[in-house]
Amino acid sequence: MPDKTSFTKIVNKIRKEDFIALYPSLVSGKWFSEKEIEAFPFEKSASSLAGRYLIKKAVADHLGHEFAKSEIEILNNEFGKPDIYIGMNLREKLDKAGIKKIWCSISHSRSIIAGMTILSF
Repeated sequence: MPDKTSFTKIVNKIRKEDFIALYPSLVSGKWFSEKEIEAFPFEKSASSLAGRYLIKKAVADHLGHEFAKSEIEILNNEFGKPDIYIGMNLREKLDKAGIKKIWCSISHSRSIIAGMTILSF
């Protein structure tokens, strides 16, 4: 009998103005990698950064915030879809938690940003 895979879906949202106010503390807290900051400059891509924050927050909330947030790097692939890259230390924590894969989706309107994170066990 094949293994059964279970999923946890986490959807977070934030108002753009709230993210803008929160952004300085996120940068000083190292929530974003250098590549993310370079690929999505705040002045042009605040909504894209907010979506990445929401995905990382979902994983951090699930694991208890005991890892460097920059160990999750979310960059767009050649088709513009956000892909998640995981650092080795975090990979070990995910393995211990039984998380095999993480999928994500980011969406935004003019004033609201949403991030959906799916954890596969």
